[in-house]
Amino acid sequence: MPLTQLEAELRAIARERIGSGRLPCLGSPRTWGGKGSGKVCDLCDREIRPGEAEIEIEEHTDEGEVHSLRFHVVCQSVWQLECARIDHLRNHPKT
Repeated sequence: MPLTQLEAELRAIARERIGSGRLPCLGSPRTWGGKGSGKVCDLCDREIRPGEAEIEIEEHTDEGEVHSLRFHVVCQSVWQLECARIDHLRNHPKT
């Protein structure tokens, strides 16, 4: 199934941000969903409006700090897919 233009754009952003360390790939993060808070999505940099669903992910740093990542639903899905793709490539390198 071909990707939509939006999906292709978001996947490229996700790959770049994961690669640069701006977005982590987390094993089993604590996740919540609710109404948009008006905060900015950590993937697309657009506001998550009150009429939209917002996914909040809790990230624990090595220093013991807790940070929240916020996403639109589609952005969070794309981020997870890219993390899964990276994990698969690490565990199944081409020979």
